[in-house]
Amino acid sequence: MGEERRDVGELLRSEAVRERRGALRQRITTERITVCDILCCEDRPTLVGPGYSDAYTVVLTRSGGYLRQVAGEEFFVDPTGGYLTRPGDEHKVAHPVGTGDRSTEIRIGERLFADRFDSRPTTRRRTAAWRFSVTGATDLDHRALLAAARRGADAFELADRLHRLLDQVATSAGHWRTDTTARPATARVHGDLVRDTCAALAAATPAPGLTLEELARTVGASPHHLSRVFRAVTGTTLTRYRNDLRLRGVLHAIEEGEESLRTLAHTYGFADQAHLTRMCRSRTGHVPSVVRTLLAHRA
Repeated sequence: MGEERRDVGELLRSEAVRERRGALRQRITTERITVCDILCCEDRPTLVGPGYSDAYTVVLTRSGGYLRQVAGEEFFVDPTGGYLTRPGDEHKVAHPVGTGDRSTEIRIGERLFADRFDSRPTTRRRTAAWRFSVTGATDLDHRALLAAARRGADAFELADRLHRLLDQVATSAGHWRTDTTARPATARVHGDLVRDTCAALAAATPAPGLTLEELARTVGASPHHLSRVFRAVTGTTLTRYRNDLRLRGVLHAIEEGEESLRTLAHTYGFADQAHLTRMCRSRTGHVPSVVRTLLAHRA
């Protein structure tokens, strides 16, 4: 009876959250780690806040995109990565490309967080202390963790998957900003340009998308300058980033039950199904049919 009351209480609280900010759809709890699947329903295009973090968290985004400001650093978050928070961090959020983004919040203990993130010298560089990118393989493991929970995997398997995922994220954390030669003022301008570029690409996905010239005009830069700055700041090219963003959209659609690879290839701007298959295998290590099995709702 007590468990039922708690379950009802959690359901009511999650419904209240859905009305205000989003929906807590799924929860995984292991020793000192809690995982929440959050669907955000906010749609305000300007920064809202401030709020203050009350835990050590690792947040991974699975669909959509939003602007996040943590401890004064502003960046755009989309399915190619996520961000970290520490207790007391001041944060604000905005949704310039609309509502409906989906994220996974992983709350972990101080010691676990410190061992994986704060003990790494690269994670204390400016901006990189919060924003990080993840590989396609890590993104797939993230989605597979939630699929395993939906299928009813036991606590041992879920804990094992969680720790492996955190290890993979820790390897990526701190790798977002690679432009360490620019002066602070220049670095801020470059960071803002990349932020706006990520937002523009997210807004154009999965639509036909933008040409490089159209993207450059949207963010107020020349194509050459934009390409150079984007690679200097993120460590990757605009083309690779755009393809990664499109592929994450495909993975989310498969996760949600879409079965037609031909439709997905067309929707997300790949030349054909074969192109999508090659990209998926290159980025995740698996062809789409295997991905569909990994993300299936049933065993």
